[in-house]
Formats: sequence, C-alpha cells, structure tokens
Amino acid sequence: MASPLTVDERRRWLYTLKQAPVLRHARASALLHLLERARPVEPQPGEGICREGEPVDGIYLLRSGEWRMTAGGTVLLHLRSGMSLGVEALARGTWPVTVTAASASHALFLPRAELEAVAVAPRVGAAPRTDVVTFRAQQGLELPPATLSVLVELVAKVMVHDFGDRVLLVRAGTKRTEGAVRGADRVFRRTVTPGAPLLPEGEDFDCVLVDGVPVPESLTPREVRLVPLGGEADGLGRPGAPVLPTVLLSPWRPQGSPTLRGRSLPDEDGWDEEAPPPGCRLRLDWERLVVRPGDSRPLAALGLDAGTRDALSRWARAITGRRVGLALSGGGVWGFYHVHLLRRLAALDVPVDFLSSASMGSLVGAYYCGTARDGREGLDGLRRLQHRARGGHLSAAALSSVVTTQAMEWLVRGDLGDLALEELPMGFLPVTTDLTTGRCVVLEKGPLALAVRASGSAPGVWAPTLQPPARYVDGAFTSMVPVDVLLHSGADLIFSSNIFPAGHHHAARPLLPGAVGLFLSALNPVARAKDLLASGVLLLHRSGDLESARGDLRYDVGTREHPLLGSMRFTHVDEVLDEAARDMGLEQKLLELKQAWEALRGRRNTAGGRRAA
Repeated sequence: MASPLTVDERRRWLYTLKQAPVLRHARASALLHLLERARPVEPQPGEGICREGEPVDGIYLLRSGEWRMTAGGTVLLHLRSGMSLGVEALARGTWPVTVTAASASHALFLPRAELEAVAVAPRVGAAPRTDVVTFRAQQGLELPPATLSVLVELVAKVMVHDFGDRVLLVRAGTKRTEGAVRGADRVFRRTVTPGAPLLPEGEDFDCVLVDGVPVPESLTPREVRLVPLGGEADGLGRPGAPVLPTVLLSPWRPQGSPTLRGRSLPDEDGWDEEAPPPGCRLRLDWERLVVRPGDSRPLAALGLDAGTRDALSRWARAITGRRVGLALSGGGVWGFYHVHLLRRLAALDVPVDFLSSASMGSLVGAYYCGTARDGREGLDGLRRLQHRARGGHLSAAALSSVVTTQAMEWLVRGDLGDLALEELPMGFLPVTTDLTTGRCVVLEKGPLALAVRASGSAPGVWAPTLQPPARYVDGAFTSMVPVDVLLHSGADLIFSSNIFPAGHHHAARPLLPGAVGLFLSALNPVARAKDLLASGVLLLHRSGDLESARGDLRYDVGTREHPLLGSMRFTHVDEVLDEAARDMGLEQKLLELKQAWEALRGRRNTAGGRRAA
C-alpha cells in the first residue's frame, strides 16, 4: 500500500462497505481489518478495470485519479477520488458497466472471496471453513498438571452449549480413531497419533480445538496462549496465525497495579502496530477444577459455580469472535440512560464483554464492571450508584471536585473497594485526555477509582487529575463516545450510546430597536457566555455523533432543554430513569442489538475478521 489509510478514509470506506448487501450485517471490526489487508492497484490511463457482463471479482475503492464508466458505449459518469466500484454489482454477480482508467490512479481492491468470508451468511454453495485453534501456556506460568487440557475440555462444552457449534476436540494418543466420536455433551472427540491427519475425512466442523497435537503446515491455526497477570504474549507464533493472549485471574489473589497506566490512541495511521494483540481475562479458581480430560458429561451435570461458568462463556466468546462491546458517552445525570441500557441488556440476555467510556459513562461503567464478577450481572452496582445519586452523594462529590477530584475517587473506592482495571473479568476501558500530549489515553491498568477520576475531570470546572508527567482531564474532549477503543480491543459487535443532549439556544430579544439594539445585544457579555456554553454543548454532542457512527448500532438521545444545567442535577436521577424507560427510540435500538447478538451467537463458520488478533 502506497500510504496508510487515514482516519477519514477508514470512516468513509467502512460506510461504503456497509452498503453492500452481502456485508450489511458484517461486524465493523471485521470490515476495518479487511481494509487493512486491501490490495493496492495502480491502473494507467486507458487500462481496463472491469468489462460489462463479466463476473464481479471484488470491490474497488478509488483513492486518487479518475475512471470512466460506460454502458453500451455510452459514457455514464466519471468516478473520482473517494468513490467506490462494485458495491451494488456484488449482489447481482456480473458487472453492468465497463470501466477504464481515464488518468493515472491509485485504488484499493478487495477480492470477492475475502468479502464473503467476513459476511454473516456465506454464499450458497460455498465450501465451509473450519476454524482451527491451538492452546498453550506461556513459559513462566505455573499451572497444576493437566489444567490446560481441562480448560480446553470445558470451553468446548461451553461452545456447544452456548452457540450450538459443531466442535471437534483433537488430542494425542497411542491409538488413533478414524472418525470423530460424539459424546453426551455433543462435543466430537478424536485421538490422533504423530503424523496422522488432524481432521477426519468427510466431516465438517465449525471449530477444531487442538490440545497438544502439532498442526500441519497446510493449516493456519489461531493460538490461544495463557499468560500470567502483567505478562504479554511473547511473539506471534506462526506467520499469519493470530494469537489470543488469555490472562489467568484468580479470585483469591488480587494483583492490581498501584499506578495508573494507559495507551494513547493512534491519530491518523490506522491500527497501532506497537499495541499488544487484543486478549481476554479468565477469572476462575483453576486449582480446584474437578473435571478431567475426556469427561464427556453434559455441561449441566458438572456442577460448575456461577463464576466459573461466566468466565468460560466469556472465553468462548473471545475464541469464536462473538464479543459484544458498549461505548458510553459522558453527560452528567443523563448518564443514567446508560444505567437503564445495561439493565435492559441483562433482561434481554445480551452479554457485555467490553465497555469503553468517557466522563459520567466511566462512573456508570465502573459500578457495573466492578460488581459484575464471579457470575454476578453488575446490577447491584447500578442500584448502589442510583442510591448515591438520589441521596445527594454524587452532587456533593461533584461540588467538592471543584477543589479536588479526589472526592469522586474516595466515593468510588468506598463503594467498590481497591479494585484494579486489570483485575476485572470484563474489559473496562475508560478514556481520558492527557493535556501534556493532546492525545486520548485508554486507561488499561491501575486503580479503578483513580481511572474514573481521571476520565471525568471536566476542565475549567473540576480540578485535573495529576499523574506526573501526565495532566489528565475529561476524556470526552478527545473521545466522547470511544468506539475506536472497542475496535482496537477486539470487540465483534459494538453498540454506541451518545446520551449528552444537544440543546435549544433561545437568544434574548434586543432591548432597543434598530442597529443600536443589535450592537448592544452582540456586545452583551452574559449573552456571549451563554453562546459559549451552547456551542460547547453542541460541539460535544456532534463529536459524539461522529464517533458513534463507527459502531454497528447506535443510539442518540437528541435535544433537551438546558442540557448542561440539567446534567448536574444528580438528585433527579429517578426522573431521568423514567424518561429513559419511556424512550421508544432507545428501546427499539436495544431490540435491534438483541437481534444482532442472536445472529452473531447462532452463526456458523466463524473464521475471518479481527477476532482475537
């Protein structure tokens, strides 16, 4: 590729690809990764791009130059920079036009086979694709004997139970089985000897889990690598094979970092090449698992506790590319729209694997993620936050934050304890703004309460959060609805919520008629201050709108009277929750998210996309 895709280009091409019928329901994360793998083409003047009546071979995205489009010898139009070719023709299968280059140009080409590989529904007659996954524990991670094999056994059961996938579990043995044997848990199992084919002939599987068996060079597996807390995956394994680092968390051994650590989002150059591959966290007591390798009992017969069951479900979603992410905006008391949203998702049985947030969204996210552990849904934390707002505790913390935002940190720590971001089974990723660099920083490690404080330090109103050399202020000023954080973290289905309303600005009538009255009205310092506040509100709302558009589904709260003044009335929390419950627009979006989750949960042949890599 001659030059990396800019942020604006990625936004434009993402929207373009979403218009293709075959890609309409494809995940944004998969489409963005597809764009990074696009092949550059540079046709010269007069060179043909496609011919009328021939099969469509893919989609072209024109970055520079000009192409001439004709049909039956008649010139229809000229394609210029920023336009696409083949999006509509992809559904019919043949080119309806002939296109030639009118000038030297540069474009990106996405082959049809790769486009259909990331589509939710593969084309009729397409060969099934089997996802091969290997497992290993990183050197230095001390595990009891056979723990890894037990975890593989359990996650296979969960994949069958939760998604209905056809899963084959392959292990090494002294006696080879020709075919796959299906157990009472509906998991297919096969034992192979050294040098034997990995997959049985004539059988199709959605996913093949390989435990301790070398994978032939003809296959490109994905690798799930268990790493200790604070460690990173060393190397990326076989070229082209993505790695899913899985951090083992023990409920009995808290090991959080005492200092706040984050990573700046990239500005204009696509994916951050230096960032570690997206991973997941497995929080369970692995030392007390009583299941043994080869145990074919159904999942319900194992008697797993709620925490272990929840951890394995999260791991299964990470392995198969079914993780759901929420991006929550700031907005003061309007943030309790997020509380209603999270409660409805729990009622609709839609899981949440990632939560990125700014400002008030981070406070809601902290109370939810901080109590959504060991099988609990996080609703207790939301009730506690509602009680704090109703009793005036949030208002008092907000008023004290004019002097120091430590008041908000004390409030969160008093309710949630000394939790750290990296200890949470759910990926909680609040954002803040570092004024020393001007960059948006994703907070990944450190005290949960301090992260909330840094994400919500509204500049000019509240004191900054100082972590030298960083000077952190409200994350909403660089990422109001942090969808990009979820895209970089491996979320497969993203819902964005912009609940900071745009306001109606009612300008006062001039006190005097004519030009003199207009001059004095424009000179009025109070009116100018109101203009500044109204413009700031509008800027934040529109910024959130632009960011939330990159999600798969989004909600926009619209306009309200005096949104900035109303955002500080935390004692009116019940009114906001009632308004959210009556909002049919929000309810419709949540039902659409439920439908999208069911489509993602029940899909087959999940290979492709930026899942786990």
